[in-house]
Amino acid sequence: MRKNLMGRLSRKRLVITGLGIGLLVLGLLVFSPLVSLAKGGHVVSTADDSHPFTVTSPNFHDDGPLPRTAEFGVGFGCNGKNIAPTLNWRGVPAGTMGFALTMNDVDAPVAGGFHHWIVYNIAAQVRSINGHNTFTQGTNSFGMTSYDGPCPPPTGQIHHYIFTIYALSVSHIQGDALTFEALLQAISSDVVGATSTIGTFKREVAD
Repeated sequence: MRKNLMGRLSRKRLVITGLGIGLLVLGLLVFSPLVSLAKGGHVVSTADDSHPFTVTSPNFHDDGPLPRTAEFGVGFGCNGKNIAPTLNWRGVPAGTMGFALTMNDVDAPVAGGFHHWIVYNIAAQVRSINGHNTFTQGTNSFGMTSYDGPCPPPTGQIHHYIFTIYALSVSHIQGDALTFEALLQAISSDVVGATSTIGTFKREVAD
């Protein structure tokens, strides 16, 4: 029981970290009255506790390994296909007019984590996303406006990747190619709920 409790607390810590330094800048004031932590490390809307806002993927289980196809594949020694996992969500909070998405490596040795995928202006009726969608792409930490997958150092360390879906009270966020921090600032007064899932990835130790 103690092990399971510590595991849940660890995942909760990862989700809070995964929301990034942008939330610290906002003083957590936006999210405090709107969301709460649930089992499994998810951040869920409190608008309807009987149907919580949750996100899942057919490609990996929460806190489980991402598929090898998700690995970055165009440099830095990584050899994946750079295919974004599919994300599905349900239990959307009342008043949702659109969504945004971030993917953050919270184990990367940089302040606020390393941001792999930033998407916004996702229409309110959408309940699924993958790398082939044509929504507005933000600028990730590679400097690209696209999904770019995990490529941690070849040390064997497991990295944790937080996929967060933000439910918004607006249908459109202005600005092209927004960074993670810029997106969080832009949606600071528009978040009606958020939910996260964690995928893990590691590279084998280099010879």
